[in-house]
Amino acid sequence: MILNEYQIPGRPGRAGTEYGAGQSMARETIQSVERTFQVIELLAEKGAMGVREIGHETGLHSTVVHRVLGTLVDMGYADQEAETGRYLLTYKMLAVGNCIQERNSAVKLAHPYLAALSEECRETVHFVERAGTNIRYIDKITPTANMFATGSHVGLEFPLAGTAVGKAILAELSEEEVKAVWQDSHIVQYTAHTICDLDRLLSELKDTRKTGFAYDREEREAGLFCVGVSVPDYRGMYNYGISISAPLARMQDERLEEVKQKLWDTRERITSIIGARRKG
Repeated sequence: MILNEYQIPGRPGRAGTEYGAGQSMARETIQSVERTFQVIELLAEKGAMGVREIGHETGLHSTVVHRVLGTLVDMGYADQEAETGRYLLTYKMLAVGNCIQERNSAVKLAHPYLAALSEECRETVHFVERAGTNIRYIDKITPTANMFATGSHVGLEFPLAGTAVGKAILAELSEEEVKAVWQDSHIVQYTAHTICDLDRLLSELKDTRKTGFAYDREEREAGLFCVGVSVPDYRGMYNYGISISAPLARMQDERLEEVKQKLWDTRERITSIIGARRKG
């Protein structure tokens, strides 16, 4: 069940304050927005769902769920399946996300180079940004000839310490900063290879600082190998990164060295173009 502090019976407002009449109306308006986004995020994660399912997952009353869904349908952001009666998000919601992505100048500037890298290596390429103790995927390119599917998508977040590209970003920090990030991270053991030990992470980061490359050897998905590099922004802050993901069997010896060189060359081009454009 998804609950927030305003759904807990008897819970006061933030900082323990009680709301007056005017504040109550404002709080109700804000709560309506919160409830709407609870439903949107749930449908985005799980796909088509019925009113009862949504109510069970969110803890919202069915009348509230009906009201939220009715508004989303009226505005074109959701639709109801005629056969099942379940609700799902429409492509209008995707259009909103695409607008956000289009406005992200880093993605716009980097995308042509990422696409070229993906086609040249015939592997999946990701572009990420740092989001606190996580990385967030902000672009993903899968080559037309590649039938290997990864479980990533734009908007998804993972701990910095749990991905190749995240480790590349961590390597730009001091050891004390890395320890602070680790302390605040929610580490999940996805596979038997997932790094769940700080000392092991620090050891890997020492190698990354020497070579510029970080790796994910089946740490998040069995059979998946990733190599990542960090990318500085115009301020010299390492808040971006690029990774290449492929089946472990395809990333060996000479092939891996070839991919790493292409990845580094792309990193240099993107670093140059992002910095040059933004300084102007």
